[in-house]
Amino acid sequence: MSALTGFFSVFGLLAEIYLLYIYVILSRKLGNVTKMKPYYRGFYAAIGLITVAVLAHLLRLISSLAPQSLPPALNTDDFYLFTYYGPLALAATISLMIAWRYWGWLFKERGP
Repeated sequence: MSALTGFFSVFGLLAEIYLLYIYVILSRKLGNVTKMKPYYRGFYAAIGLITVAVLAHLLRLISSLAPQSLPPALNTDDFYLFTYYGPLALAATISLMIAWRYWGWLFKERGP
């Protein structure tokens, strides 16, 4: 991973956080109208998980630029699996289930 692509890939994760926040706002409004339970709060959990992934990615970027600055345990593939890929996969799963709960009716309403 080069420093430039690693730095710009953080913007992609931040854009995903912003997208989930938009889903929070829209789902909260839809839930208020339809009197649904506040499932939209799960999006906040997904945002938190993606924040963990952003921090892990920044640690990985720092360790690739200056390997002496961090402990070697933070530069292992297992650490990256459990702090980057795991939270991203869990956040995507949570977000998909909640979005389907709120917005699944759109697939039933399509016209001829």
